[in-house]
Amino acid sequence: MTANAYIALDFETANGKRTSICSIGMVKVINHQITESFYTLINPNDYFSKQNIAVHGIQPNDVIDAPTFDLVYPYMMQFIENLPVVAHNAAFDMNVLYESIKAIGQDTPPMTYFCSLQLSRRTINNHRYGLNYMMSYYNLDFHGHHDALNDAKACAMITFRLLKHYDDLNSMLNIYGKQLQDKD
Repeated sequence: MTANAYIALDFETANGKRTSICSIGMVKVINHQITESFYTLINPNDYFSKQNIAVHGIQPNDVIDAPTFDLVYPYMMQFIENLPVVAHNAAFDMNVLYESIKAIGQDTPPMTYFCSLQLSRRTINNHRYGLNYMMSYYNLDFHGHHDALNDAKACAMITFRLLKHYDDLNSMLNIYGKQLQDKD
């Protein structure tokens, strides 16, 4: 694992099912710099709820020609490599990933992850800890909330600032890191 490197990840879903991914955004951060990004729409082969469309704006017609998760998954894992993953509200995003991997019949690879939302709550004092509130706390511009790539970039920027409160990424992971793996 590269020291001072992580992947910030965000999923948007078509409906309340954790297997209804309709977009993914990821950014790779190495030595405090966003070095690469990964974004794609995904055809969930499922219905879109009005509530979810209202949140992210992705319509069923937007994903008609998009790849399905089983086609995106290998490229996604190649992008992640063996780096730790961070998501703002990782309980949601990592559950989406786990359930989607299970749905395509694959084994879940061991993966270290942490939650920038929980890290925010444990590290700084703010009145609220959502992405938009944390971006405001750090006086960072934030447009396009609930666009998976914009949210992943925001998560990366927040994480960079939060990590300044710790000796390094590995020491923070020793305290707050979790493992995503098959639940046998």
